[in-house]
Amino acid sequence: MSRLSFFKDTHLSFKFILAIILIKVSGCFIYYWFYFVYSPGNINGDSSDTLAGAETIYKSFSHNKLDFFKMIFGFHSNLNSDPLYKPYFKHIADWGDSDSTSEFFLNDNRTSVRFHALIRLFSLGHYAVHALAMLIISFTGQLAFYKAFKNYFQGKEKLLAAVIFITPSVLFWSSGILKEPIAISLLGMFLYCFLKLFIHYSFKIKYVITLLLCSLIFIVLKPYILVISSVPLLLFAMVNHFKIKRIFIFYILSLLVFYTGSVTALKFIFHKDVINTIVVRQNDFISLSKGGIFFVNGKNYLRLEYKDSSQYKLLDPTTQLCRLKTHARLMYWELDHLRDTIFVSNNTDTSLYKRLLVCKPAGSGIDMQRLQYSFSSFEKLLPVSFFNVLCKPFFYDARSVSELVASLENLGFLLFLIGCFVFKTKFPVNKNLLFLCISITLLSFLLIGITTTVTGAIVRYKVPFIPFLLMIPLLYLDPAVLNKIPDIKRFFNNKS
Repeated sequence: MSRLSFFKDTHLSFKFILAIILIKVSGCFIYYWFYFVYSPGNINGDSSDTLAGAETIYKSFSHNKLDFFKMIFGFHSNLNSDPLYKPYFKHIADWGDSDSTSEFFLNDNRTSVRFHALIRLFSLGHYAVHALAMLIISFTGQLAFYKAFKNYFQGKEKLLAAVIFITPSVLFWSSGILKEPIAISLLGMFLYCFLKLFIHYSFKIKYVITLLLCSLIFIVLKPYILVISSVPLLLFAMVNHFKIKRIFIFYILSLLVFYTGSVTALKFIFHKDVINTIVVRQNDFISLSKGGIFFVNGKNYLRLEYKDSSQYKLLDPTTQLCRLKTHARLMYWELDHLRDTIFVSNNTDTSLYKRLLVCKPAGSGIDMQRLQYSFSSFEKLLPVSFFNVLCKPFFYDARSVSELVASLENLGFLLFLIGCFVFKTKFPVNKNLLFLCISITLLSFLLIGITTTVTGAIVRYKVPFIPFLLMIPLLYLDPAVLNKIPDIKRFFNNKS
């Protein structure tokens, strides 16, 4: 790092950068301790399942390298009849066919499993090696994020770095064997290369290749991040290039026209209904948050209450084939009409179903109405959804240690917001950057809030967008205030 120009900065000393790395190392220890020691069997399932899946793929390398590379590069089908299914895919959690919402919310678990299978080639199975890889990847992307915007925060560069690197939830969720470190890295590199190309007009082939590569990986990992961030970035570049004056009106009209036009075109030209996908996903999330036993056959998708495990009979443990008992209470959806939930109080269906999932009720579920396929339903839930992502959990509804910590962070966000506006600068802020941050924050929080009804998932999903949220008040902060307090003055002026 000390020899690479990318890791050098005129405002952040190398000691400062090393201090950030040490803080991120502590984040790796905290994540491991919390989810593997203090609270085993909780969200560590994502990490342990990823590593277990990576181990399954890795083991193929010793006896069949062709199978290994087929799985790494995706040269296989998604069918159970694929030759790789029985020896490998059957034993990897969440590798199976994508669900009904996959055309817009891709099954992104495979990308993470493949990545860690490659790391497994030299990690010898040690968790710490995989954690170190995640640390390096996330740190590089976060540094790129910082470099993309540092020129807009003169005198506040270290505070910007703190916002990007060591905001508690960003630090925590970028420290696990998860998709978030990769997503944060991709977003930072994407932003850095985009601004280099379209704001600073530095047309170098390395920026073009990196931008395209980040976009391709986003498509298979977390495509919604690319969709949410790319359009406001294009508007940001257009305002900068054409010197557009009415920036607020330009952003509002452009975003409305683009997203409304895209949704309409997808529905009537490509027969892909984005609104229906969001409705189905929100209803699925509510069902999962309430727990239950989920089944599917060629016609219906069905749910029993979690406590009603006696209301079906498991016929074949291998294929998970089941038969429902008569007179059971249930809800189901026809696969051709997933937006319509049908409630049955006296079941008469004796056909065979495949059991998909047995899920305990979530301890951090949010009580929300189910979305309907109507404008009025979205109109009612959008403000509530945005509030949930912005403010929840808070102390009055915290139900666990992790939610209490998240509440403290939300309180810190609120105090930071108030402090920045109380000590705001007298000079005009960069409105183009302001509306870029507002657009990305608003779009991401609305999408997360409308489709997610569990606070733990909300805290995790909004991590890549938290820097944009905190950059809004940071734009207004007067840097001269930082020099009025002796200790803070020494910190921000220290070049060592």
